[in-house]
Amino acid sequence: MRKIFKKIGTGFAILIGIVLIFLLALSIVHRIMLNIEEKEIVPNGQFVEVNGHFMHIYIEESNENAPLLVFLSGAGTAAPVYDFKPLYSLLLNEYRVAVVEKIGYGYSEIADVPRDIDTILSETRTALSLLGERGPYILLPHSMSGLEALRWTQLYPDEVKGIIGIDMAMPSVYEQINSPPLIMLKALAWMGVQRVSFVYPVSDLALMQDEYRQARLLTYRNAINKSMMNEGNEVYKNAQIVSDIGIPDVPMLLLVSDGIEIGEFWIQCQEEFARQSNARIEYFDCGHYIHQHEPEKVAALCREFIEHNIKSH
Repeated sequence: MRKIFKKIGTGFAILIGIVLIFLLALSIVHRIMLNIEEKEIVPNGQFVEVNGHFMHIYIEESNENAPLLVFLSGAGTAAPVYDFKPLYSLLLNEYRVAVVEKIGYGYSEIADVPRDIDTILSETRTALSLLGERGPYILLPHSMSGLEALRWTQLYPDEVKGIIGIDMAMPSVYEQINSPPLIMLKALAWMGVQRVSFVYPVSDLALMQDEYRQARLLTYRNAINKSMMNEGNEVYKNAQIVSDIGIPDVPMLLLVSDGIEIGEFWIQCQEEFARQSNARIEYFDCGHYIHQHEPEKVAALCREFIEHNIKSH
């Protein structure tokens, strides 16, 4: 029996050693590749300097008089401008589109800056203003950026014509979600595990080959960076700040996933928020990234909602 346990212990030690060697080798390769790949990262939008750091905003339009749809990405989305493309590419004929890449996201600078909700909102508004945009806007927040959209409407109601929540989070969600092990995730990202495709998958839906390459490069660079870490550490305080003010009076459409990827509480939170805000709710039999799973359906609902609930509001 002792021999069996000894063999098991030896085998386990060998396995741990192999894993450690692999992670060490991956870390070295990852650091080398980041330096090489930095020269290949080519922004497709515009940079503006906000509070001493550079933010990237992608704006596309076919009619300068059309309403501006402002896309706000969810937590940890490494390349928002490419993440949202399956949806906004279907809306360009009727609307102007802006994808805001917060500090630490997409092509924007990675910086160790405060991530309280009012700072994030101020940076977004300033970045758009520097590009000549004044609103009012139609906000399309995904996931955690739902807090930013609600805060925007609370503080500057004249700047927001409506909110189309793409499986967006509201304050009550953060009463149910436990904080993920951010330090562990950061350590794994520093080692470069995001280079393993199934660990941090990148969709190629609606992307040209060079765009997909850019999305992957941004994923390698941005995954769980210090900006995102700060944001994750502040999210519960941010949710409380938004909750304390209450639900703003603005037309809202909630596009809701099946909730499986998040938790069984998800749909209940969405329905309770819809009841309190008099928001319209539409259900999808798919995962959290609705805009990638069913972009055509989302686009059709956006058009209908804007036409009937926002233009006449």
